[in-house]
Parts: sequence; C-alpha cells; structure tokens
Amino acid sequence: MSLKPEIEQALALLRHSFVFGRLAHAYLIAGAPRGAAGVLAQRVVEMLYCTAPGERPCGQCAKCRQVAAHAHPDVVWVEPQKRSRGILMAQIEAVQEHVNLTSFEGGWKAVVFLNADRLNPQASNRLLKTLEEPPDKCLFLLVTDQPAALLPTVVSRCQRVVLAAEALTAGAELRAIVVDAMTGVEGRSLVAAVGRSRKVLGFLKQARAEIEKAVDESGNTEANASEELKAAKEIREARIESLYKEALAELFRWLVLWQRDVLLQVAGAGGPAALEFPDQAQAIQRQAAALTYRRALDNINTIEDMRWQVAQNLPVPMVLERGFIRLTAEH
Repeated sequence: MSLKPEIEQALALLRHSFVFGRLAHAYLIAGAPRGAAGVLAQRVVEMLYCTAPGERPCGQCAKCRQVAAHAHPDVVWVEPQKRSRGILMAQIEAVQEHVNLTSFEGGWKAVVFLNADRLNPQASNRLLKTLEEPPDKCLFLLVTDQPAALLPTVVSRCQRVVLAAEALTAGAELRAIVVDAMTGVEGRSLVAAVGRSRKVLGFLKQARAEIEKAVDESGNTEANASEELKAAKEIREARIESLYKEALAELFRWLVLWQRDVLLQVAGAGGPAALEFPDQAQAIQRQAAALTYRRALDNINTIEDMRWQVAQNLPVPMVLERGFIRLTAEH
C-alpha cells in the first residue's frame, strides 16, 4: 500500500520504537481522523499484529485485513455516539473492561479513539486513570484534529505525533499573515500599529469562517429532540472554539519568532541563516535598527502578554490593537 510521505515518516518512527521495545503506551495523533491521522492509526495497530516476515505492517496478511475491517478481537475502536455526538462514560467503562481482560491472542491490546476531542469531561477523567496506570502491552491511540479540546492532563499522558504536511500547511498560512502584518505596513506610528492589528484581525475573521464551514461539513448536525439539538450546538461551538484557539496560539508563536529575529539582529547574533524569517532579513534589520536590546526584549514580552490575555478570554480585537500599539510605541 502506497502511503503519503508524512504518514510513512511518522510510521517509520513508531515502527523503530516498536522493534526496539520502546513503544509508548499512549499517543496523541494530531490530524484528520478521517484522513491521514486515521490512516496512520490503522497502520500502527496493524503493525502490532502483522504476521508478515518482512517489514511490518504489510497491509495484506490476514491480521492486517482483520484490523482494517475493525474485526480484530483485541482492538477496540471508539467513536462519538450518534445521538450525543460525544464519547461517553459508558464507552470508557467498556474500554477499561476490555483492556483488563486477557488478550485473545496472548499479545497486544489496542484502543483507538477517533475524534478523541469528543470525550466528555466525565469520560476524560475516567480515561485518565487508565492512562496513568496502563496494563502491560496495551496501546492507546487518541486521534483528533483538535488537540486543544482535550484535557491537558490527558494530553500530558500521551506522546504527540503531528503529521508533518498538516502541520506545515496550517503553520504556513499564519506565518504568511505575520510577515504581511510586520512588513506590509511601514512606520512606527499609531496609524501603522492599528493597520497591523486590522490586517491580523481580518485574517482571523476569515479563518474563523473557514473553521465554522469545515466543522459544519464534517459533523452530523441532525437532531430531533430539543435536548439533542442543544447538545449538538454546544459540541459544534466547542469544536469551533478549540480550532480557533489553536489558530491563535500558532499566530502568537510566529509573532514571538518574528520578535526573536529582531532581537537577534539588535544583539548582532547572526546573519540571515540564524533567522526564522530569512527572506525578510532586510525588513527585520530595519526594525532592529530602531530598537535597543531592552526594547527588543520587551517586545517579546508584549507578545507573551497578548497570548496570556487571550487565554483569559479578553476580547481578541482589543488585545491585538493594544498589543501592536505597545510594539510600535516610542519609549
């Protein structure tokens, strides 16, 4: 079976860990559950049971086909319930019962959570207990395109696998908007600061609309009873908010990296090769020329303050406008 390069690369790393007995008990696979991340999860589970003499998984033997058909007795696939749109306590209880029983074939047991972000709080806390004290030879794979929606304590018990192509695609757009904001509006005036913040806000508005569209297209929003409708709306809003927060976090990461590049130039600590934004070296040097070392360091702290304020649920437009004004104000 021909796999996408990003899947093959991630699988190769996990295969190496498996062969040398260093496979972790839980992995968080960040990506599309019905896309590349879901394919990777299936291939990793196939690897546990494959009987081929060569490189595993082969994808062709009886065990691999059994896993692909979701018919292997030692593998549990957990997905959101249709009525609730969530992964519920009863499903986690069934998982715990499964992993605590003896393996049918005397080997590995595996549990795959598709759309793991749909774990409700009670189910997440129950799963956490199992992740903290996992049975021997038991592998948990949590597949989600919204890692931020998971409890931090659950995430901390997992090793994270991010598919390179998906990470690069998502990051490239946010990197580009940072470049546009920091180079598309010249000057250190109040007008320039407001112009930069409006550029970023325009992008975020568009990004949120795209997130809403993607969530609506990927989720089943049918609901009959009023309580079902309410639950569906709450889950929809939670998914949108989670993806939007991830976009904001990535935006602030690129803003910090831009200010880091400026700080390096102020300190004379390297040429374009040392920069995260080498193609914008001239613009970065122009900005660095107007700053002291202390002021360049303060600008990094300003971005961190903006990140913290957004995490405290302060209005994003207000935080960005004030933050960009601080970045451009004369001291």
